[in-house]
Parts: sequence; structure tokens; C-alpha cells
Amino acid sequence: MENTVLSRQLLESMATSDLIVLADEFGLDIPDSLNRRFIIGELLEADREQRSARSDDDVKITSGIDIPQELPQSYNETKITAILRNPAWAFVFWDIREADAKRLQESGASLFLHVMPFISAEDEKPSDSFDIQIGFDDREQYVLMPAGKRSVVIQLAHTSEEQVPVVLASTASIEIPKECDLVLNMQPGKKIQTSEIHRLSGLEVLLRKHFVNHRQSFS
Repeated sequence: MENTVLSRQLLESMATSDLIVLADEFGLDIPDSLNRRFIIGELLEADREQRSARSDDDVKITSGIDIPQELPQSYNETKITAILRNPAWAFVFWDIREADAKRLQESGASLFLHVMPFISAEDEKPSDSFDIQIGFDDREQYVLMPAGKRSVVIQLAHTSEEQVPVVLASTASIEIPKECDLVLNMQPGKKIQTSEIHRLSGLEVLLRKHFVNHRQSFS
């Protein structure tokens, strides 16, 4: 990172282990369990103090750490996020703090995604739920959205020693756009009236392929 001005954008792109190495160069004592947001804040504060002491806003630091070309696989945070790819599928990605993952693995716990769909935005409880088993090395998963639901919340959870589910992190409530009534009623083998524009669009062919690969969504 030679001749590079320290910035939040650059620090956000670095792995947590590299942030700790950089903190050592500033003489900062950073515990391994400290959240990376606090590490970045401490580094920026130390850099500001260093610049102020030298009365030079253009002071640059020299480090043996190279600017990363790719985002790190883990930011050492326990967090889960979901983004709708379309009304049928959500892309879910998560991260687990190294200390948390080590503790859970040693205890023999298993991880899973707990998917909770809601029929109405005003509902306090989900209409149903289902779980998707995941491994400790997994970081992402496509999840098929239940048809006819208004929103969904997805939790990253694990089983405890008493086999009671424990939530590690949760997404915000994700609104699911309403599906077209024609698509909801279309199923392979079911005769329905379709317009010429729908036939030309290839919707029936797309539905047939979806049915072959994802029959559970039609149950």
C-alpha cells in the first residue's frame, strides 16, 4: 500500500487479518475478537492524529500490505443478507465470526437457514416456515420463495446442545413482488387460456423447464 492515502474505502476492502497487521504498524493493540468496524474506526482515528501531528494533510503511509484486487471471503462478522433475484428466488449470503464458528464447531452444532414467509405485511407471525441445512464453509445459497407470500425473513441459526434452535443473525423483512395471476395458475398439464403475447414470450416453455427442475414449488 505504498504511497496510498489511508481511506475508509480501502480499509473496507481489506481482510480483517490485514487490518490487524496494519493496526500493529500504527502501534494499536487490537484484540482478535474486536469487530472490524471498530478496527477501521481506530485506524482512521490513528491516521488523523498522525496527520494532525505532522500538519500535513497529504501525509502518506508505507506498508507491506498490497491493495487487494478482490473482496475478502470473510469480514469476520456474524451477519446475513438476502437480495431478491426475482419474485421466485432470493440470493442469501452470510458471514460468521471466526470465534463464533470455532465455538459452534467444537460444540457439535449444525447450521441452517430458517425461512419464514408472511402472507401480509401486518402479520406478526409467519404463515409457515422451513429450514435449509448449510455447512460452516458455506457462504451463499439461492432460496426458492413460496408462492403467494407478501414478505419473507431469513435467519441464520444453529442447534444448541439442548437441540433448541438459536438465531445468530436475521435479515430485514424482504417484500416479495406480487406474481402475475396467469403465472400463479399456470402448471404443466393444466389447460388455461393464454393470450398470443404470452405464448410468443416463451412463458410456457420457461414454466415447463422450471417445473422439471423445481417441482417442489408447484406442490
